[in-house]
Amino acid sequence: MDRRAFLQRASRAVGAIGVGGGLAGCADLVGGGDKGGVAERDPPERPDELGPESVAEYVAAYEEIRTHNRHAAEGAVEVTVDAVATFDHASGDNHYATAQHAGSVSHENDDGDRSVGELHGDPVPYLVTPDRTLRLDVRRRAVERVGQRDGEGTTRNGSATDPDDRTAPPLGVRLLNVTDEGRDLALTVTRRATGDDGGTGTDETVADLDVGIDPETAVEVRSVTDARGGYRVTARMEDDGVTGQGRIEVGLPSADRGANVDVVLDGNGVSTWHLPSFEGV
Repeated sequence: MDRRAFLQRASRAVGAIGVGGGLAGCADLVGGGDKGGVAERDPPERPDELGPESVAEYVAAYEEIRTHNRHAAEGAVEVTVDAVATFDHASGDNHYATAQHAGSVSHENDDGDRSVGELHGDPVPYLVTPDRTLRLDVRRRAVERVGQRDGEGTTRNGSATDPDDRTAPPLGVRLLNVTDEGRDLALTVTRRATGDDGGTGTDETVADLDVGIDPETAVEVRSVTDARGGYRVTARMEDDGVTGQGRIEVGLPSADRGANVDVVLDGNGVSTWHLPSFEGV
């Protein structure tokens, strides 16, 4: 999406909102004779039927109105927001999506002088159920590249030494804790090696991390590896002596987004999912 063109269009719009195909947008401002800032808006209604399209539209509208209301509460005199969302996956009543917003906000001092700031949020995950909407704050962390060669064509952490073998974006894993308790997770990523004779060779561990995740938040582990090939992502959690594990195979290149794989920790344990490409705003 052309952000510059959007901001130019949105700056001419007044009090308009539209939702469709996972896209929402609004522009509100205070008229010349009005006092105070823009008014807060009611949150969108949760869809009666939850599905990929309805969840994406709802999450986009929720992210847009939430952003608008946050700046309205801070006394903004003009707020222009655009939000997009992509449906990620679902299991039973639990539907997951990713949203992102962009726009501009204006404040006015006592002398009538205005200051304009640009808004651009990072992608953020949502859980939507028939009676719950959870927006998970994300902590992002990158895997350090040690730069030491460990095998033919890769460094110890799996980064390709030959530029032709690199792929973008690199492998990333998003860890979602939708429970009301903190969780500790052991995350391991191994490269699936193939021998010269066509048989399976020795797998190489490219990441082995212990990650703590606060209640109802997410951690995004970025830049695990950029070397083309097949990988296995394994996530293990122990809770009161009971061990849960999720495992998934993923190849690079993969989805065009910062994280290619989701790991979900919920009341049923650990599950793993491929993520679709995400076109942000």
